Amino acid sequence: MLYAAPSPPAEAPQPPARIVTGLYLRYLRETKGITLEAAADAIRMSTSAVSRWERAQSPIRPDVLRTLLRLYGVAGDHTDFLVSSLPPRAYTRSGREERGYVRRAPHDCWADVARDEAAARYIAVMRTASEVTQFCMMAPAGLRTQEYARAVLAPEVCATPDEPVLGLPSWVHRVPWVAEQRRTVLLDETVLTRGGRQAAVIAEQLRHLAGLVSREEPGRGLAVRILPMNPVLFIHTIGPVAEVTVHGHRMVAGVGLFPSYETGSRVAHLVSAGLREAVDAAWTREQTREELACAAEAMERRAAS
Repeated sequence: MLYAAPSPPAEAPQPPARIVTGLYLRYLRETKGITLEAAADAIRMSTSAVSRWERAQSPIRPDVLRTLLRLYGVAGDHTDFLVSSLPPRAYTRSGREERGYVRRAPHDCWADVARDEAAARYIAVMRTASEVTQFCMMAPAGLRTQEYARAVLAPEVCATPDEPVLGLPSWVHRVPWVAEQRRTVLLDETVLTRGGRQAAVIAEQLRHLAGLVSREEPGRGLAVRILPMNPVLFIHTIGPVAEVTVHGHRMVAGVGLFPSYETGSRVAHLVSAGLREAVDAAWTREQTREELACAAEAMERRAAS
């Protein structure tokens, strides 16, 4: 079965800046080899407080955030950016604060423009999420062959990498994919025909995807499906996007020139509903496998001609 994006939560969602910053603190700490106890001792707080901040279960004071970032080797403008991105500690989302057609409250949307660190945080979000439902125009991170990854992550064609590459912060290279992640990948139908001068590479990638579909275990792990172009759905109009669950918090995530995240707003709810609609409209497992295999054969013939 596919893992449809869940319906919007009844509780007030956490601001995305708080969710992503908490995850960032966790991986910085772990990469430095600092235990929860040592971090707590450094700021004279309890281990449970540090754990709650990392999981976005409670807000962190700006001065404490600065101290932890300094302990983990982060300083300067980047620290200022993260501190300024967080909502006030007493902030709780309220419908009374929603503005405009998209019904955004003040801290519903966060654009992470911190360049390489922002890309690294996006990678950590996607790898740590317990549940992911994503619509893609190409094979996403974690499902790529080596040659395909080399082609799509080349600096001249990729503004923001979604996999750890040379030049990104060292900590992100140690972030693993979470065990038992429930992940539904909806591939745009055009992946079956786009090849160009990379036809041989694409053919290998399509065969790899077909193999992944063949090895799926119903109700567990990964599900890959093709989303047909007809009929045109809402998700087709907005392009690549994902809904993720990180430490129990759901948010919409996307990446273009920089990663962005959204919770609570009409936009977040529409994307969530759009992904559910797309899951229902996607081809079956068997049809997806057959079309991927046929497309791989066609691409191999193109490469040989």
